[in-house]
Amino acid sequence: MKRLVVSLALLAGCTTTTRQAEPPAPQQTAAPAPEAPPAAKAEAPREPDSVYVFKGVEVFGSRKIPKEKLLALITLPAPGTRMDKKNEAQTKEFIGNLMESKKRLTETGSFAFIRMSVGENQNHTMGVTVDLVDKGDEWRMPFNPEPKGEVADPEGLLAAWSDYLKTFWKLRNQGAVPEWGMGTCRAPMGCYGGFDHPELAPMEQRFIDGVPRNADALVRVLREDKDSGKRMNALMLLIYLSSPEQLVKALLPSVRDPYEGVRNEALRRLGSAQEVSKKPGIVPIEPVLEALWYPLATDRNKAGWTLVHIMEVEGTVHRRQILDKAGEVLVEMAGMRSELDRDPSRKVLAMLAGQDFGDDMAAWRRWFEQSRGARP
Repeated sequence: MKRLVVSLALLAGCTTTTRQAEPPAPQQTAAPAPEAPPAAKAEAPREPDSVYVFKGVEVFGSRKIPKEKLLALITLPAPGTRMDKKNEAQTKEFIGNLMESKKRLTETGSFAFIRMSVGENQNHTMGVTVDLVDKGDEWRMPFNPEPKGEVADPEGLLAAWSDYLKTFWKLRNQGAVPEWGMGTCRAPMGCYGGFDHPELAPMEQRFIDGVPRNADALVRVLREDKDSGKRMNALMLLIYLSSPEQLVKALLPSVRDPYEGVRNEALRRLGSAQEVSKKPGIVPIEPVLEALWYPLATDRNKAGWTLVHIMEVEGTVHRRQILDKAGEVLVEMAGMRSELDRDPSRKVLAMLAGQDFGDDMAAWRRWFEQSRGARP
């Protein structure tokens, strides 16, 4: 899913774009090339299609105001409306409706946090998620203070990674690399965009060689630098560490980073480390359960997948702790239309329940209430 974040930046007339990957997939690494087939005429790159079908609005996070009342404050196109991102008038109207809807939510005086985001799916549907934190629930945002340091770029690795990302996105926007999915790489702990394209392939060796010998310096950037972009790049580079244990130690404090992008990637790569290691206890469960309550979809779905990977190794040994600390939010996630929320939460709940109630949310809620009340 691609997610366009609409927050205070939107109110200033712009949006911040981030890309949210699909649920974790097995590690993709470069394999020996098969014998080449006869040469074929290469197709010209095609730009991604700009038309999406709007699927509607979901709200998440308020424990005090019914969803129906919240949805009544939000004015957006009817589900089924075709939205063309290249249609400036349609885009302007859509953003204006988002701004007015956020204003109405703000004027209720009920929320400590409001974030509206637009998610685009591979099947060219799109939807809006409104993430909320009620006043009185500020405990859901226990983030670290903003770092204030300036840390040197070790061997120019951060600048090189930034150049790689710019090149990758240029190629993706041109249609020269696939719009969806990940390419291959040689990082032990997961890939971002991949290095399959000839323009990208020469860039990876620098990271393979440079990250392990500069691991401590990169972790210092992640902990201390005031530039969230540098922290983000440092975190991404740490996938070139070979030890899951070393990666987990480096990333755990960043689960509480004040910048959502760093939190998102830290949680994602904790899941990668657990998936690669397959050892019990490598990722502590407490910060993962806490992150399920964080305010954004990017927080909770990455925490959800990390919890799935923990349970795939450790089973239901933490059953009571999961139900007590995060059962309520997992059941809420299970009822979401977005697969990124729904899929990891239902996997966790099905493992805890020993059965899968599918789309029957009433059954999930009954099971949760019965299980929460059943003390050993």
